[in-house]
Amino acid sequence: MSAVPLPVATLAAVSHLAPSLVAPFFRRMMLKPRRHLRPPPPLLELPAADERLGLGDGLVAWRWGEGPPVLLVHGFEGHRAQFAAILAALRQRGLAAVALDVPAHGESAGEELTAVKFIAAIDRALAALGPLPAVVGHSMGGAMSLYALARRGGAGRAVLIAAPSSLKRELQRFATAVGLSPRGARAFIASVERHVGQPAADFDVRHLVGRIDLPLLLIHDQDDRRVPVVEAARAAHALPDAELMITRGLGHNRLLGDPVVVRAVVDFVAAQETMGSERTV
Repeated sequence: MSAVPLPVATLAAVSHLAPSLVAPFFRRMMLKPRRHLRPPPPLLELPAADERLGLGDGLVAWRWGEGPPVLLVHGFEGHRAQFAAILAALRQRGLAAVALDVPAHGESAGEELTAVKFIAAIDRALAALGPLPAVVGHSMGGAMSLYALARRGGAGRAVLIAAPSSLKRELQRFATAVGLSPRGARAFIASVERHVGQPAADFDVRHLVGRIDLPLLLIHDQDDRRVPVVEAARAAHALPDAELMITRGLGHNRLLGDPVVVRAVVDFVAAQETMGSERTV
């Protein structure tokens, strides 16, 4: 967030004196995505989907290609078009791609997106699509995919791109970006926790130790200003089956279209299919 609008800055200033008064405003700001934003880069042409999938409760996904499907999960205020390069590469390897419109995004229903709703949506997609070769998630879509897989399984491996490893640190970063005082930040986080009905600290990768038993590829750019690269380092340290790939100069979104990153993602995903074929011989 490069500039804070004047009304937001004014309310942030009020947080010094009356933090609980302004906390609900910032909670709504945090949890209600701007649905009609132009998709973040990379802005690559996305071909028309072969199928629109209704997953129930207003949740929508899109399928391209035939073959075993790989689930693609975008982040908060993200868009399926961000996966255009990965999608094309998957199809060249004989894999289908299924991109999920998470709640309150794209054509999926909803007005807000909490961690609980995010995980429930991914869980529904995993249940509908059956066992998958892999899930590829970007930003918060990567983090929440990991929790869904820990809860129900459903994929052979996962790729987390520019994903945070702690929801509480994400909330704190938001509070800092909008200029909340320390008291205001605490009130804001408490307001989110009451609304969601679960402590933010529950959504920390450390709680997944021993619950995730699948190969993981973590990709993060060291110049990511949205989610610091230390988040990937923390996740790699906590999860013994995680492989860490660090890029440079791509930031938070552009790595989704980088040829080296795309190749690494698809090689990692396709390895699951190769292993599966060997097991059935």
